[in-house]
Formats: sequence, C-alpha cells, structure tokens
Amino acid sequence: MQEYSKAAQMGYNYGLSNKTFSRIKIHHGIYKDFRKQSPLNSQLVINGKNKGVDVLLSQKKRIMRKQTSKKKKNNIIKRPQVKFSSIIPIRYDYRCSTIHLEQRYVSIATISKRVNLTFEIPKYYSKFIDWKFKSFELVYIDKRFFIHFVVEKPVPPEFLKLPHSGMFIGIDRGMRHLAVSSQNQFYSGSRLRASKDKYFRLKRSLQKKGTRSAKSKLKISSGREKRFQKDMNHCITKDIISKIPVNSTIILEDLSYIRKTTKRRRKTRSSREFHSWAFYQFHMFLDYKAVEKNIEVVYVDPAYTSQECSSCGYILKSNRDGSNFLCKKCNFSLNADLNASYNIKSRIFDDNYLVQLARRAIRMMGGASVIIPNVAS
Repeated sequence: MQEYSKAAQMGYNYGLSNKTFSRIKIHHGIYKDFRKQSPLNSQLVINGKNKGVDVLLSQKKRIMRKQTSKKKKNNIIKRPQVKFSSIIPIRYDYRCSTIHLEQRYVSIATISKRVNLTFEIPKYYSKFIDWKFKSFELVYIDKRFFIHFVVEKPVPPEFLKLPHSGMFIGIDRGMRHLAVSSQNQFYSGSRLRASKDKYFRLKRSLQKKGTRSAKSKLKISSGREKRFQKDMNHCITKDIISKIPVNSTIILEDLSYIRKTTKRRRKTRSSREFHSWAFYQFHMFLDYKAVEKNIEVVYVDPAYTSQECSSCGYILKSNRDGSNFLCKKCNFSLNADLNASYNIKSRIFDDNYLVQLARRAIRMMGGASVIIPNVAS
C-alpha cells in the first residue's frame, strides 16, 4: 500500500506542477522513472497514478464551483497541496487481479508475487451475487482488510423496448421534509433533525472536555450520525423509486451552488442544519436506483420554485409563510413544499428541455431532420 501511495502522490505532484489533468501526459511523464525505483507491477503503477489524477480532477471541479460564486468570481483561488497517506485503498481490475466468486477468494498482484485472499459476503449483499463483478478496492480500516466490489447489472432489455410511461414526478428537497413529491408523498425530516440536535449537543460537551476518552467518543458519535443520515437517504430514495413505474422521469432542482447563493444567519440551528444537509448524497442514491428501472433523472433551475404559485404562476416572496403557501393574486392555497414540487415538475417542459429531447431524437435517427417545437411562454 505504501508503494501504491507513492505512485498516486507522484502522479498528483506531476499533474499539479505541470498544470495538466491528462492521464496520458502524466503517464508519459512519470511511468518509466517510477517503474525503475518501485517493485510494483506495471498495472498497479498505472492504477496508483490514476488515483492521483482523480484527486486533481476532483479539485478542479470544486474550484470551478467556487469560481461561479459572485463573491469569488474575481479572486484567484489557490489549489491546496494534497499529501496522500502511506496507506490508501488499492484499486484492482482484471489486469492485476482475478475474482473467484464461487470459491470466495481473490487473487491479487503484490510487490513480490500473487496472493490469494478469502472473503465473506454479508447476507444483505447476497442479492448482488448474480450481478457482474467488475473490479474492487482493497481497503485497510481499523487493523482489518475489506474488499469493496464494483458490480454492474444491465437494464433489462424489455424495459428499453417499452415507451415512456408518461409520468413526470417533481421532487422538492428540504430539511423539515427531506423530500416531497408531486404525487403527494411527504418524507418527514423530524427524526433526522432530532438526531442531529442530539449529536450536536453531545459533540459540544465532548469538545469542551478535550480528554483522550472524549476524543474517542467524539469520533464514534460522528460515525453514527453519518450512518443514520445515510440510512435515511437510502430508505427514502428506495421508497420513491418503488412507487414510480418503469420508463418515467423524475425532476429535481439543481442545488449545486445553493450553499453559495443562499444566505443564513451564522451560529443558528437553521444555519447548522443547512450546512450539514446531505442533498448531494440524496440525489446520488436516487440516480443509481433510478437506472435499474430506466427512469430518467433531470435537473432544473431552482430559482423561485418556493415563491411561484403552481396554479397561476404569480411569483412573490410573501406568497410563502413557513410551511404554508397562499397566492396573493389568485388565493390558491397549498402546502408550500408540495407547491414547490408542482413547480419543479412543470419546469421540465421549458424550451431547453424540449430542445434536448429533439437533439436526442436526431441522434437516434442518425441525423434525420426533426422539427424542434417553439414553445411560447
């Protein structure tokens, strides 16, 4: 693992110093020199180098997001220097490992010779046995080794042949309600908020003590909080997908820059909840669960979805008062989150999305001419 970490560090350092994100350029820049001094085989050197490049690309994405912020648009954002731990997960693919699923062992390349490692699959994950095992990572956690498999399952061909179900579902995400769908489904966030309050008070008291025992308990409590939030997002996204027919469309708000564009009073419960809100994790879980039923997930502009009346389209900030929505123009009244989900759903039918559909149809028809509709507002 130490040699693999060195390969990742060298790939990262070369890309950073030469201002390149190209895997090929970084490969030509470090491969020969590193192979001479390292006992790793060629594929593990390449995989280690690619891990360093992945970190560079991740940094690039974060910097691009920050540059879109109004406050930092004219400022120069420095890329932080990353120093890899001496023990990092090793990525194995078919070139440097062999998976023997029935016998429950993997054969992996090391710095000397191949080694066979046996493994056990927990009962919960036995449902993935019939999936295709692609690659895996060897991870060292708390003095134990774990294997994280990457599995793949194609979308059933009968789903692809079916036409679109005609169902479009808008989903509004929040903190009081983690999700509200335009199908009138509400997923409360009260349990999660109570859990976050509990762990916040616990962390605050442990941080004041500052003892070794307190720090140990702080680490344990942090893991429990994250696992509880992850489980909530898994359960909600699973339930949402189970209630939607095959070949449908889900519409979500694009919340990529919400932490930059939304202002909150500092050191308040609202601010604390907002900055610990796992909306990205939610949409990641929803994305991969939707693929199995060939459900499309589309992201739309979130501007004014909570202020716009879903009945007449009138936009006013005072239309919304907490969890209640009352249009000042047409007196339409509804739960504020449900009203927002209706607005999110309706935004899929704007000009941009229809143009995307038309372009997709052109590609599917091999470049044949397709009439692009002009939608009047």
